[in-house]
Amino acid sequence: MLRVITVTALTVFFCITYFPDLLRVVGRPNGDWGFRTDGVTITTVTPNSPAQRAGIHPGDRIDLSTLPDRVRWATTGGLAFAPGDVLTFEVWKHGRFEPVTLRAMRERTVPAFIVIREFAFAVPLIIGIFLVLLRPSPITWGFFLFSLAAGGVPPTSVLATKILPWLPSVLWNRVYIVLLYVLPKTGLALFAFALARRPFSAWRATAIAVVAALGIIATVPFFIKNDNYGWPQLTAWCDVLAYMIALVGLFDAYSHVNIRLRQRLHWIAAGFLFWVVIDVIDSLLWPAYEPYWIHTTIDASQVIFPLTVAYAIFRERVVDINFVVSRTLVYGLLTAGIVAIFALIDLFLSRTMESRLSLPVDIIVALALGFFFHGTRNRIDALVDRVIFRKRHIAETQLARAAKAIAHVDDPSAIADYLTRLPIEVLELTGAALYMRRDEHEFELVRCVGWRHEPAATLATSDPLVAFINSELTCVRVNDVPMREAPPDRHDAQVLAIPLVFRRELAGFAVYGAHEDGADLDADDEQALVPLVNNAAATYDHLEAEALRAEVQALRSLRPVVS
Repeated sequence: MLRVITVTALTVFFCITYFPDLLRVVGRPNGDWGFRTDGVTITTVTPNSPAQRAGIHPGDRIDLSTLPDRVRWATTGGLAFAPGDVLTFEVWKHGRFEPVTLRAMRERTVPAFIVIREFAFAVPLIIGIFLVLLRPSPITWGFFLFSLAAGGVPPTSVLATKILPWLPSVLWNRVYIVLLYVLPKTGLALFAFALARRPFSAWRATAIAVVAALGIIATVPFFIKNDNYGWPQLTAWCDVLAYMIALVGLFDAYSHVNIRLRQRLHWIAAGFLFWVVIDVIDSLLWPAYEPYWIHTTIDASQVIFPLTVAYAIFRERVVDINFVVSRTLVYGLLTAGIVAIFALIDLFLSRTMESRLSLPVDIIVALALGFFFHGTRNRIDALVDRVIFRKRHIAETQLARAAKAIAHVDDPSAIADYLTRLPIEVLELTGAALYMRRDEHEFELVRCVGWRHEPAATLATSDPLVAFINSELTCVRVNDVPMREAPPDRHDAQVLAIPLVFRRELAGFAVYGAHEDGADLDADDEQALVPLVNNAAATYDHLEAEALRAEVQALRSLRPVVS
């Protein structure tokens, strides 16, 4: 619940700050004074503009201190609230400040550029929201925080207070500045270091904290100078240092993940480096007021990195959404669609038929829809599995086929491979191990695959995990077993233990780790693994029985020696 509230609050705040800018393309354009300023001097003057006609030139000193805060912030941001607004301020001429009055003209920004800039803001944010709600983890939280401003900051925009005049403009802008300079940088560093899938050691946590501190440092001049610019050089250097630390996190992740996942990080690494280069260029240009099309191009190009992250997640399965999106969510959406269809039909009937006929027709339509979807339920289930849960469907199919094939295996070593190597390859698990009973007091590790540190070679029957499995003879969640020591590496964490039962006695058990992307083994994974393990137990039992039968026959074939 707290996660949803936090995501919603941050999303609403940034959307209120950004999206009002779209009103500039639907009949509420900004005004333009014809000059740009850093709050102290005039930086540029637009030809054939009110500023040029008033005799203002680049380099002129100005004094905006007499303007209301809301107007001063808008002016230093390069805009007037609307065409026709009047602005009076002082310009240094002839050795003293002289008042100058301007009437704003209509802005000359191309509407398509405004739409592109809003698109560049919305795409990363949508991806970030989707990931953090469906797969909450340090990786997705870091990307969500980064996505709040991944599309950059425009040189001009409609202030939220123009649309919502009751908002305290100065307070709103200052909160926005703090969030803008702290959260995205910190999120980017968190995302980079979390890709290593290792516990945050002291130096990694310190590096992320330093990035957050750099963001706070960059905001200090904004509050001291009380303007829209702060100290651009300080901001640029803080950005550069923060991105260097984030790059260190990316290299750290790249060097610690396994080879298979490292190959999947190529897209993220390329997009990450591209975004850093573009954003550093943007930071160094600010506040030069480059042409709007240049800034739009920079913003649009910054979308490439979020898109590479989305591609890596959905195509390369860096974070496997197929194992995260629950069937409950999917069927809930399907049910909502069916209800919406019925509501539309009901609305149509109520407007086209008499009220006395509408109710019977509604009942008939509801029954028809019910029988239709009941009859096509199996097809819908198969379609959902093949389309939305395609990877899971393929994995479950392969495990089901393996469960049938294992009954025809006559080599115990091959059975061990079916129980360890096969689930790792099909479900992409971190590791698997198989223990078999050696005597009345111990279970011996006969096969271990995947984990960086091999688990204990033997486990006594008094071990808590063995005791729980022996007492229940069913699947056991390792985290639910008390008195278990934590593994030396989070990658080596055991998640699920499934017993091999011969004639109601525990003959062994298989232990499995989580998915490589960090997702836990859910009920569907357990349901797919249990038949494989049960059939393996039956095959072991059959081979043992065959061995005993052969031994008995060999003993019977012996003839007593008569002297």
